[in-house]
Amino acid sequence: MLWDIRKQMRPALSVIDMIPNVHRTPALAALRRAVFEGRPATLRLTDEDRELAFHDAHVQLTSPIGARVLRILHDSGALKLKKPPAKALPALDAYIATEAAFRAEVARIIAADTGRRNRMEAILADPASARPEDLTPELIDTVFSARLGHGATGTLLIAGLACHRALLPGDPDSRTRAEPSFTCWWTDASGQTHGTPA
Repeated sequence: MLWDIRKQMRPALSVIDMIPNVHRTPALAALRRAVFEGRPATLRLTDEDRELAFHDAHVQLTSPIGARVLRILHDSGALKLKKPPAKALPALDAYIATEAAFRAEVARIIAADTGRRNRMEAILADPASARPEDLTPELIDTVFSARLGHGATGTLLIAGLACHRALLPGDPDSRTRAEPSFTCWWTDASGQTHGTPA
């Protein structure tokens, strides 16, 4: 889920570059500091806003929320500039204007993830409640581990179909003890096998 949200953000330096004559590295540090402290100038950020405004990783990312913080830092004179500040920042303002769409997409991603988690919890509680289209090798593996234990193999009825999990043979040349590896498969109502039979 977090990856899907991060994909909606832009590299922070590319957003900083929307401000003419800005010193990039100090601006990035000021943005990071303002977001993490949650109080840039007169704006108080909520915990959710802080989480969605800036992602600190190998490539720092920022959202329209972070762009709005950057605009406040610019307007308050908190950014180091090579020349007097520009009054109009059309590219930055255009990115800030996408905040509502960004928040709507984040809400959609969170709702979809919550739906998937709830569906998985329901299937784990009652494998018969699964639908044939829910079946995947990963789902079968998860149900086996939850219902019978991590190392269990055999057959379980999931979505009214016989679903199988078997232990894959280990590499005889391997000198290290590896985690057990399983294969999962099922046969649908038309007799077609899915997954990878042992």
